Amino acid sequence: MPALALECAARNDIGRRANNEDAVYTSSKLAAVADGVGGAAAGEVASQRIVNSLAHFDTSRLDIPLDAALENAITMGNESIGFMAGARPQMQGMSTTLTAVALSNDGTYVIANIGDSRTYLLRAGEFTQLSRDDSLVQDLIDAGHLTPEQARRHPARNVVMHALDGDPERRPSTQLLPAMFGDRLLLCSDGLSDVVDFDTLRELLLRHADRGECADRLIALALESGARDNISAIVCDVVIREDPATAWQAPLVHER
Repeated sequence: MPALALECAARNDIGRRANNEDAVYTSSKLAAVADGVGGAAAGEVASQRIVNSLAHFDTSRLDIPLDAALENAITMGNESIGFMAGARPQMQGMSTTLTAVALSNDGTYVIANIGDSRTYLLRAGEFTQLSRDDSLVQDLIDAGHLTPEQARRHPARNVVMHALDGDPERRPSTQLLPAMFGDRLLLCSDGLSDVVDFDTLRELLLRHADRGECADRLIALALESGARDNISAIVCDVVIREDPATAWQAPLVHER
């Protein structure tokens, strides 16, 4: 099987907020969206700290499996959030969601998620939400008390049950899934998914072949639909990797 890579278009808009608490990251093998939890102190600092940790991870050599290495990078970012919150009283309570996809050298997605930012997959016309929201309304959906449509209008739809807040017990849920050439991924903050429904997201991803144009249209539609939150969207196409240097690098072997 040919080696695969990500080609991504990332867009971020402040929306109707006074500050931007979203942070995004992309490379040929990693994409992530972090959303500082609304109403918490210094949410923009928390989201940037976790993205900085992932950026450092993206340039490091792997000496353990990719899923474990990704979890370690997220743990380090979470520890950084906890350290800053402890050192600066004005930042106590800051936290962030995270959705991230790492593409392994053997063509496997490692998906990590905590909070209500989301990862979707479009494959051969079939559109699937890969992540599960850590939110109050998702718990109510799972318990049969709400339908997904009712959840979109629920007054507590933005209540997040788990986020990266420096607590060492915080861990993202992770899953592994085979990647395929021609897949299209969408990673987004709830500024998009709260106001643009599932079917419309699928339609836009199918309609706009150019990922940059697609990402632009997603942001524009969220604004047209009345989004009040920051809005982030990353559209990633899975392509054949042309440059071996963009793969995850194994540890250096020192000859004796």
